[in-house]
Amino acid sequence: MQKRRDFHPWKKIKEVAGKVGTLNLVLILMFAFFIWFNWQMLCIFRDYAAIPETYACAVIAATIGEAGICGWIRTTKDRKREHKWEQEEREKDKQEKESEDLSNE
Repeated sequence: MQKRRDFHPWKKIKEVAGKVGTLNLVLILMFAFFIWFNWQMLCIFRDYAAIPETYACAVIAATIGEAGICGWIRTTKDRKREHKWEQEEREKDKQEKESEDLSNE
């Protein structure tokens, strides 16, 4: 059996992760973990008629905290991008105004 030389699974995974974006990948993984965690808690509840509430609250607090941090990062990125666009537009408007002033003279 011949080995495929051009096949690199990590390369493919990195390409897909790059297209999705790191922040979105983190949110997708958090969602999958949360679904799995809830399923496990339901299984424990079915078997023992109770769940470890301290553990469940800690996990929920951690996932909510992580989602909040991801939201904060996204908001900061968007603000910086908007600020950059505003500065570029101001400079463009300033250059257009100067060119109009020069053509009017």
